[in-house]
Amino acid sequence: MQTTGEFKITALYARLSSDDELQGESNSIIHQKQILEEYAATNNLNNYQFYVDDGFSGTNFERPDFQRMVNDIKNGVIGTVVVKDLSRFGRNYLQVGYYTEMMFPKYDIRFISVTDNVDSDVGYNEFVPLHNLMNDWYAKDISRKQKAVIQSKGNSGKRLTTKAIFGYKKDDEGQWVIDNEAAEVVKKIFKLCLDGYGTQMIANYLFAEKIKNPSAYMGYIVRTNGNKNPYLWTAQTISSILSRQEYCGDTVNFKTQRKSCMSKQVIYNNPEDYKIFYNTHTAIISREDFKKVQEIRSKRKRISSIQKPVLFDEIYCADCGQRMYIMRLRDKSKPDAYSCSKYRKNSLVCSSHYIRETYLIEYILSELNMLLDSAQNEDFCKKIREEFSKKNSLMQVEIKKNLANAQKRIDEINVIIKELYEDKVKGNITLEIFQKLSSEFIKEQKELSNAMIDYSKERADLDISKDTLKGFFDIVEKYRMQGSITQLTHEIVDDFIDKIEVFESKKVDGKRQQKVNIYFKGIGILSI
Repeated sequence: MQTTGEFKITALYARLSSDDELQGESNSIIHQKQILEEYAATNNLNNYQFYVDDGFSGTNFERPDFQRMVNDIKNGVIGTVVVKDLSRFGRNYLQVGYYTEMMFPKYDIRFISVTDNVDSDVGYNEFVPLHNLMNDWYAKDISRKQKAVIQSKGNSGKRLTTKAIFGYKKDDEGQWVIDNEAAEVVKKIFKLCLDGYGTQMIANYLFAEKIKNPSAYMGYIVRTNGNKNPYLWTAQTISSILSRQEYCGDTVNFKTQRKSCMSKQVIYNNPEDYKIFYNTHTAIISREDFKKVQEIRSKRKRISSIQKPVLFDEIYCADCGQRMYIMRLRDKSKPDAYSCSKYRKNSLVCSSHYIRETYLIEYILSELNMLLDSAQNEDFCKKIREEFSKKNSLMQVEIKKNLANAQKRIDEINVIIKELYEDKVKGNITLEIFQKLSSEFIKEQKELSNAMIDYSKERADLDISKDTLKGFFDIVEKYRMQGSITQLTHEIVDDFIDKIEVFESKKVDGKRQQKVNIYFKGIGILSI
């Protein structure tokens, strides 16, 4: 997907790691953004958007906003990338070289490093590779020093974790002391496990009791489907708590490692490689109970699934939007059925939407054969083509209108920010007033830029979908020539269906009825 030149944005990229913070305010995110914003304003780089990674090492190129920027480049949304200096872009000589010398030219990206006086439009100078190499050496040197410090600290018995785990808090001297409220939750989790509860059952219990999860308790924002949900616990969180020997009062170091500063893959060490220091803080769980819990969990094994292929991969709950998964039971008297995965994790947040696999197969076979019969009627095919074309045209017009309105407003905001900047330079307004007045406009501009990216992707998808209608009728004709479909296979489902939505069943005149939506390949729901 490519965005036309008039809609391309300028990416202002800023990055800061904990090591950079030690060098003072010159590298702060605020300072970087000021420099980038002033450069954009004075060099007529309109329609700009910030991409910011705060707290990420320059050797890590899997930074969230960096990857978002790369994806937008590949989607043809970005035309120019601006950084304060090359070290903000990255500290890996080979990786930086790949982006600046191979990927950016491939996608016709103009790259600017403000303080290094680098602008790809006027050519790279011979010192750019040297800058990158020095940044690479700096990162490796820092990594070696940090590793030596960590080894020394870990072997001496000092904790390598920077934060106290759930159930503890740090006192004024940095020592772990019991956080009574959280510790009671930890004790409850261990007791429930000893009473026979599984990890998901414990998570459901804590949710029902409205007990805050560790992230919410410690003040972090947790979002589930876009909404804050401080009471939602996961089986993984429960499992992690039940495995922490620290609750016995011990310090456990060297659980994980990384091969080098250039590799961010976490390697889990074998337990025999741990460095354990006993009785370093007050225990919450007795050693006897901890040992019993580990024995219970080691014996509790998941029942192996019956080796029968799943027919429907893309089946979703119509109410919460989560996937529905097959329940295969060893008891042959009970039918295989699909149910909502969200309900299975927590029965309080959705309903099961239970539907037997045999009923679903029967219904879809009926719909497919009706489609094959109807496809022999030219009026039916003509109606589908007309409805598809009309829907596509209306959406194209709407998207084009939205893009134009968003671009118009972005241009207006660029003029406003430029005038504000000129007033600041002339001394008519202070920097504080400039930042206050421009912040809301910048926020609105960023929202508009994100909306334009989404609109452009939607338009590209619509362009591609024109070919899918012909492909759909080709598939219909292929199966129609073979006669009716008597047995449903994974291949047939994949050929015809994008996804299936299942609604909760209702009783009508004493009979159970259930609505199912079939989204056919590339064209959506059909009334057959």
